[in-house]
Amino acid sequence: MNIVILGAGAIGRLFGVYLGREGHRITLVDPDFEIVDAINEKGLGYMEQGGNDPDAVDFVPAQAFTQARGINEAELTLLAVKSYDTLTAVQSASHLISDSAPILTLQTGLGNIEVMEQLVKPQQIIGGFTFMAAAALGPGVVRQGGVGKTYIGEPAGGMSERVRDIAAMFSEVGLECTPVHRFSGRLWCKVIVFSAINALSAVLRVKNGSLLESMESITLMKRMVDEGRQVARVQAVDLVFHDLYDLLFEACRRTDQNISSMLQDILSGHRTEIEAQCEALVRYGKEAGVATPTQQTMVELVRFVEKNGIGHGAEGGVI
Repeated sequence: MNIVILGAGAIGRLFGVYLGREGHRITLVDPDFEIVDAINEKGLGYMEQGGNDPDAVDFVPAQAFTQARGINEAELTLLAVKSYDTLTAVQSASHLISDSAPILTLQTGLGNIEVMEQLVKPQQIIGGFTFMAAAALGPGVVRQGGVGKTYIGEPAGGMSERVRDIAAMFSEVGLECTPVHRFSGRLWCKVIVFSAINALSAVLRVKNGSLLESMESITLMKRMVDEGRQVARVQAVDLVFHDLYDLLFEACRRTDQNISSMLQDILSGHRTEIEAQCEALVRYGKEAGVATPTQQTMVELVRFVEKNGIGHGAEGGVI
């Protein structure tokens, strides 16, 4: 299959590796010239989970462009950019998207699908998110993090043949993927849980597993989860995972040696996705008259860290 991936960050690269090594034609789009040049020269670099040897990198064939307008066609487009880049990325690739060649988002955040619907038809969009974890290592190289499931579904709910087909294709290449009926509720569950993990790990500058080592951090994460769950309830969101504490603890344990995506952004001096996670929950809470003081505090702390560049060095380095 001819697959275009918008965004050559950690998740974009990881999905490109899995799909590319099984014979799918992979084209990535990223504005970073260094990343694009590296991929065009060697392909996508892949390091196994826990690896540290720079000579133990395998390369998978792929091509890359700085702009999607240089690409003529795609059978499937994957959206793997940061939430704040959704509008620009989809706008540049809108000529590739059609009823028969949909776009599938792999983002963790609320509001992305609504942004996409400003540019393409709702029936051309498939929702998705992943519990796979990865870290970008230099231009064009990715290291596997924790292994987890990927969920995809129709944003409006229900099931379709195209969702089943794409899920089967992902699973065939090693990306364990489940097609789901209630996509929106599952996405909210992940956002609620990972808003706690991402924001707190970014402020404390620790790996995910360290968040389970003190009662203070556990209590703070549970409070954030409680606020998110209350917002979802008042917004009439059908939360599929009813035990969000269990989902939270399992995610921290499964990725215990990982540095969260938000902390990776802080360490590299990049903008975080706090707006689509904690800030989105605060916004939905205000709409429904639900107080979210802990989520609001974490928004302010992450914004402060972003603004002041406090994030040099992290426990154990970037994993």
